[in-house]
Amino acid sequence: ATPGGSVTYTITASNAGPSNATGATVADTFPAALTCTWTCVGAGGGTCTASGSGNINNTVNLPSGGSVTYTASCAISASATGTLSNTATVTAPGGVTDPTPGNNSATDTDTLVGSNVTGTKTVSGTYVVGNAITYTITLTNSGAGPQADNPGAEMTDVLPATLALQSATATSGTALATPGTNTVTWNGSIPAAGTVTITIAAVILPSASGIAVSNQATIAFDADGNGSNESAARTNNPAVVGSNNPTTFQVAAVPVQVPSLSDSGLLMLGLVLLLLGTAACVRRWQD
Repeated sequence: ATPGGSVTYTITASNAGPSNATGATVADTFPAALTCTWTCVGAGGGTCTASGSGNINNTVNLPSGGSVTYTASCAISASATGTLSNTATVTAPGGVTDPTPGNNSATDTDTLVGSNVTGTKTVSGTYVVGNAITYTITLTNSGAGPQADNPGAEMTDVLPATLALQSATATSGTALATPGTNTVTWNGSIPAAGTVTITIAAVILPSASGIAVSNQATIAFDADGNGSNESAARTNNPAVVGSNNPTTFQVAAVPVQVPSLSDSGLLMLGLVLLLLGTAACVRRWQD
């Protein structure tokens, strides 16, 4: 079963005899995560209420050899987690002895399917000290169930110390940029087959001059649909063959600045060198 999807229950109550069971009760209290409507048909002389909504608590007539069958169509809440356990019962009317009361109930249990969230991360900009760069992270839920906004962040990205975090935005959910720790977190839900894009702005610091800057974000998701993000993944650079690749860019080295002289400075330097040369020649002549 999938949160946000649907489930159908078929419930059959029958009377194998030998006595008739006029005024028996069929009951089914559906899980709170379900919203149900139902129909009922009888066979072999069995009668029941033709249709209804919500829980079943229906008085039926079951002659020996008769039966009634309910079909319940239920919508599953998008926030449902864990399992769906549903028990239906039939109770004989007063004055009727059931020779096999142990078969008067049945339970169905369905595990709710969780999410499978993966992410890609790309970078753009001019990779020079002092320039701005932009990371783009796309999270995709390829699981059969939705990813809920569970406790804790669904995505965390700690930028390298060679970058200065500026801001973060997201197409849905909440992206939070904390420049003091160079950390971006994202909290939110992703429907099955859905995506969300997170954009991070940063500036290249002088300490990045001439080096490669590499980074990956961490993803937390709920693979078993129990309302807790127990599974983890890391973003992948789609420009690199394979999976689980960090996103890397090379920062240009800052050139060493060589002091230069103006025309007048060069003239003065020439005069100084000329005087020094003349003085050296005079000393050799005197020797």
